[in-house]
Order: sequence, then structure tokens, then C-alpha cells
Amino acid sequence: MATKRRLGSESSATRSALMDAVEAVMREDGYGALTARSVAERAGLKHQLVYYYFQTLDDLLIAAYERHIAGYLARIEEALAGERPLHAFWSVHANPVNATLNMEFLSLANHNEAIRERTVSFGEHVRRLGLARLEALIRRPAPGMEAITPFAVTMAITSIGSVLGLESAIGISGGHAETRAMIEWCIDQLEPG
Repeated sequence: MATKRRLGSESSATRSALMDAVEAVMREDGYGALTARSVAERAGLKHQLVYYYFQTLDDLLIAAYERHIAGYLARIEEALAGERPLHAFWSVHANPVNATLNMEFLSLANHNEAIRERTVSFGEHVRRLGLARLEALIRRPAPGMEAITPFAVTMAITSIGSVLGLESAIGISGGHAETRAMIEWCIDQLEPG
């Protein structure tokens, strides 16, 4: 039976610097440029340290992705706990911060099963998150508008916000101001005040 080799501490500044370097390489050069050498070089470290802190490069990518989505999830949970959760939820999704990194992780999910599984799980979790809170807050739509459900609103906010962020990241802006205004008007109808 093979023994597991010793790994560096999970709370190490070096481990964190390696995850920061993964994000930097992905933002600037794309996920295709990720190698132990490119990550270590970006962090100002020797490439052997990648394997001291992580069993494989995939383990490093997964750790960086999990840290990334944990931050995103914290912003969503904070938004949903606020006084105007729909407005705050929209702000989280409509903000193009990290859009380039999000796009790279989505592209990586097409080729990396572990990232894909986490992406699917995270996406489904975000869509379900807070539905009970939103259900209690969303004003009942007028007769004939029963299709406006908390789940549909959540899906529209996450989808449209993500597309606006991704397009902004690559320089597309046509129709963005009008789309933002329309979504904000809709949210005002559902969550006045």
C-alpha cells in the first residue's frame, strides 16, 4: 500500500499564493496556460512547491475554484440576508467583477470533470438558495402573471447578470444599459421600496 506523501499546510500563505497565481494566469493567459511552472512563476516560487502543497495540478485548480465559488456564495448569502434581497441579489450577479475568471472556469468545466461537477452543483445550489426568503418577499403578481415565481426570478437574475458580466469582460456593451434598466424596473415591481 502506497503512503500519501506529506503536504504543506492548508493555511499556508504559500498555498494561498499558488491559488492567487492560478487566478492571475487564468485572467491574463487563459486556463490553457495553466501549468505547474506558469503558476509557480506567477507566484514567484519554484514549480516543485506546487506539488508540495497539492498532490496534482488538478488538486490546485479545484482548490482555487472552490475558494472562488466560496467567495461568490458568501456575497450571495449576504445579499439574500439584506433588507432588499432581490436588489442585492441582482447587484451580485450584474457586477462584472471576476467575469473573466468566471468565463475561464466555465471553459475549464467543459474539459475537467471535477470542475464541471462542482460548477453544476454550485449553479443548482445558487438557484435554490434563498427561494423561501424570496417567496415571502416577492409581491404576488397580478392575475394572469402567475408564471412570475421566485425560481423564475432567480433564474432570470443569475442568467442575465452572468451574460452581462461575461460580455462586459470581452468588451461587448450594446444593449447593456437598457437591459439593466429593464431588470431593475422588474425588480422594483417585485420588491418595491
